[in-house]
Amino acid sequence: MSNSEPDIYVYKMVADNGGAPCVVGSLLSLAICKPKIRRTAGKGALVFGFGGKGYEERLIYIARVTAKLEGDAYYREREYARRPDCIYRVENGQPVRKASAKYHFDSDQRKKDVGFHFENAFVLMSDDFRYLGKKGTDDFKERYPKLRKLIENLKQGHRRHHLVELRNELLALKAEIWSKYQRMKVGIPTDDDFSRMCNGESPSASC
Repeated sequence: MSNSEPDIYVYKMVADNGGAPCVVGSLLSLAICKPKIRRTAGKGALVFGFGGKGYEERLIYIARVTAKLEGDAYYREREYARRPDCIYRVENGQPVRKASAKYHFDSDQRKKDVGFHFENAFVLMSDDFRYLGKKGTDDFKERYPKLRKLIENLKQGHRRHHLVELRNELLALKAEIWSKYQRMKVGIPTDDDFSRMCNGESPSASC
């Protein structure tokens, strides 16, 4: 699609703890979790993250993808080394989880995060986003009925293809949030439980 008709990805988050997405300074990154979105989304795409039922289906963030790194680039470049979601280092062409990494310490998530040879390593980056985190609300449901229906019925995975009315509501919500908030990082992550998993196929009850 052209920049005037961007791809729009919508999904529900079961973990909002600063790992995915990760916001540091004026840069938002999605480096771990949501492998299908990371693989297929390109520059110009819009990503909407809403909370699952545990987060009251609040709007957590909206980001326009402004850059995309592939392979081991994110894990080799020094400028990203201290970002919380840069949880792997490159060793003989393979990912090794850093001892200091905050996330994914309970199980080996390399296959979904990056692949055993970085073949699944796609990092979406944005310097044009609004991250609401804990300050996000579900009041969008009052104004956008098509979106409300989508979010209340959305379970696992994400949605990329939308009918015109729903697409228009999503674009209107983005415009509304950009108008309301000048700062890109509005709130802090909803929780500080770094063990919360975002990679697994979450039970529908959580979404």
